[in-house]
Parts: sequence; C-alpha cells; structure tokens
Amino acid sequence: MKDAVIYARYSSDKQDEASIDAQVRACREYAASKGYAVLEVYADEAVSGKGSKTASRKAYQKLLRDVNKGRFDTILIHKYDRVARNLGEHVNLEKKLKDRAVELIAVAQDFGSSAEAKIMKTLMWSLSEYYLDNLSNETKKGHRETAMKAKHNGGYAPFGYDVVNQEYVVNELEAGYVRKIFDAAANREGFTAIIEELAAAGITGKRGKPIKYTQIYEMLRNEKYTGTYIYTPQEEERREDRRSKPNAIRIENALPQIISKAQFMEVQRIMTERKQTGKKAGYLCSGLVYCQCGAKMHGARSVSKGHEYFRYYCSKKCGAPSIRMEEVDKAAVDYLHKLLSPENQDKIAAALRQYQAGEKNRVEDFNKALQKRIEAKQGEYDALMKNLVTGALPPAVVADIGKQMQTIKAEIVQLQETTPPTDFTVGQIKAWLEVLKASADEKAIHLLIERIEATPGETKTDFNMQSTLKSVLGEIGCGDRT
Repeated sequence: MKDAVIYARYSSDKQDEASIDAQVRACREYAASKGYAVLEVYADEAVSGKGSKTASRKAYQKLLRDVNKGRFDTILIHKYDRVARNLGEHVNLEKKLKDRAVELIAVAQDFGSSAEAKIMKTLMWSLSEYYLDNLSNETKKGHRETAMKAKHNGGYAPFGYDVVNQEYVVNELEAGYVRKIFDAAANREGFTAIIEELAAAGITGKRGKPIKYTQIYEMLRNEKYTGTYIYTPQEEERREDRRSKPNAIRIENALPQIISKAQFMEVQRIMTERKQTGKKAGYLCSGLVYCQCGAKMHGARSVSKGHEYFRYYCSKKCGAPSIRMEEVDKAAVDYLHKLLSPENQDKIAAALRQYQAGEKNRVEDFNKALQKRIEAKQGEYDALMKNLVTGALPPAVVADIGKQMQTIKAEIVQLQETTPPTDFTVGQIKAWLEVLKASADEKAIHLLIERIEATPGETKTDFNMQSTLKSVLGEIGCGDRT
C-alpha cells in the first residue's frame, strides 16, 4: 500500500470550510478505492492559488518541505487548480515532484496517469490560443485592404514618422536621429552618445518612453525607413521570421524614404555578422534528441571551407557519431504528419472533449489569455492619451491620434465582449490539429513530441519517436521508428 497525503484549498468568499471538507472527502474516497494510506491532510483556507501568493500558503509550503523529506509517495488533490492557477506553475510543480519520485493526482481529473493530465492541459491551452487568434479574422480582412493601399494600419508609427490621415509623413526632428543611428551602425560605432543626446533633448519613443538600446535595435531592423511599406497580417511564429517577415505585404517606394536601401542593407550585414558569434540557436528539435547511450544530444553549428554544417553531438561524448540536423528535422516532421492522421485526430478530439467537460480551469486559462490582450491594447490607448495631453502636437496629428484611439477602443470593447466557447466542437479541434500538422514548426514539434532517440546505423540513422500523447492514443500510433 502506498503512502499518500491530501492537499485542499479554498480561496474566495464563495467557498468555505465545507468546500475543504468536500475536497478532502473526494480524495479519501479515491484513496480508499485505489489502495492508498492517507498519512496527513494539508489545508489552506481563504488563500489565493496565484503564483505570487504561494508564499502565504502555509500548508502548501509545509507540504513542499515534507516532499523533500521523502515522507510519502503521492499527493492527492481534488483538481489541479487547487495547487496551481496556470499551466506554468503546474509544470514547475510537476518537475519538483518528479525529482523526488512523488506523484501528483487530481482525483476529479484522473485520466489514469499524471502525464496525461499534464498533456491535456497543454493541449487545451494551445487550442484556446488558436481559438483567440481566429476571432480576429474578419478584422484582419479589413486591415489587409488598408495595407494594399499602403495606409497606416493602426498601432504606433515608427520613430521618424508621423501619421496624418492614415498617411506616413516624415517627422524631421526624429528622422535626423534615425539617420544618426544608422550612420553610427554603418561605421561600427556605439550609440551611448546618441542615447544621452536624445534624453537631454527630452525626445522619447512613440510610446512615451526613453529610447534605449532595445528601441535602437528595432529601428535598425525596420525596413520601412527605406520607403518600403510592410504590413504583416498575422505575427510570424518563428522569432527570426518576425524580423524578415516572409509573409508580409510589401509595397516598394510607398513611403517617404529616410534611409537609403544601400545603407540599410549594409547595416543588416553588419548586424548579422555580430549575431553569428555566441548565438544560441533555436533548432527545430532542440532539447528532444537523445543519444543511443541515453544522454541528451546538443545541436551545434560549424563552418568548414565556407560551408555551414549543423549537427547533433552526444553531450556525454560517448563516442557515438554525430547526426545531421536536417536528418533529425525531417524524421520529426514526417512523424508529426503520421501522428496527426485522421484516425488519431478523432481520438485526440474525443479525449479533449472528455477533458473539457469537467475542467473549470480551461475557462480560467482562456480568460487569462484574453485579459493579456486587453491589457496590451489598453497600454497602446494610454500611451496615445499621454501624447494628447502634452498639448504640443499640431491639429492634424491630434486628429489622427484621436482616430487611432477610437479604433483601439473598439478593439478593446470587442475583446471585452468575447466569451470563451462553452465547448470546443470536434470541427474546431480538428481544424486546430490540421494547422499544427501543416506548420510542423518548433512549437508543434515540442507540443506533440516528447523524445527522439537516435541510433546511427551503417547506412542511415534509426529514430525512435515518443509522443506526448501516448496516454491518449496508446502505444500504437505514438511510438515510431524511422
């Protein structure tokens, strides 16, 4: 018989001691049915579960100390939101418990293993993000039409430009500093003197904040200064693509030029050179690849005779040969396509619908993602309001800012009126899975693949893929050798 303890918590005036009793009773019933011996009950009353409040949860802190002492094998809770209010907190706790060989079980959400509950929460979070992204499709259509006319599409104009009647016009004062910044970059000089000069003159960025190195870096990467209009209908998933904007709408010579194209390209070359040294690469399968000896394999870039090579090497240097990175990436993408077959999509959709039926925390997570977007829009609105109250802007600029504020306020209202779906349909879940399948990017790979074991052979490398969905799909369809 395994030793277990129970943790219970209530946090608002809508709950009371009876809520604690109900949680403990459900845990005791589960323990009796599964053969656990309950050693102790830890209870926090009227204390929030938010990350910033965990220090004030005395029973929870005692529970963690007892985990380190090895007093028990299992912690029983009613639902996952009793110990963590978001996915990040839950995953961190799971890691701590795993290091001590302690299992966490939510008795009202038990899918047979804590690993499944964990991946279910991860999938639901990703699905909620997908749902939110698609809410704005109609708005994006209007933005696209505006972009095709090279008109300003909301948000802040780049430092160096103002917007009048949705048209970009050069702000000569700011543009002078943009040219200074590009000249300094082209001459491989520092920016300290320029930053100090801007501060002394009281010149700030468009958000009203002092200009620092981060803002300068953004300016140096902004192609609009060359006169090219750029609008990205949807933010790129990969970090490097957010700079190059491969899917953006581009219209040459649509804006008044501040920097020549030749100087802009020269500065990009210099910045790329600097970036190569010491860069931490975001490889597609980074952190997932394991050597035949069981150790992790680390990705590395090398240059020989003017050619770049990317390979994975055993971190323990066991003597196993290195593996070409493109070979690993291709195997992972092929496996992802097999994993998300129509048959498996049906199984995943069924599991998610079963999970969401009894999961209150799903709505909470959705609302948190929604609130984050509202706060970002409110920040844009407040910054524009700050510019208005300075009283130093020409009437045309004031009118344009007023229009921007109206647009942002309408977006905020739309977000505030958005409610989480009462239930994700099979169609919505499958549409999301098809997006993951089509993109097969780093995010999708890390969401659905847990481990890639590489065994070099005489002619090719054998890859044993392990999916995070093993508890949902079973052994068949989850593990794969390529």
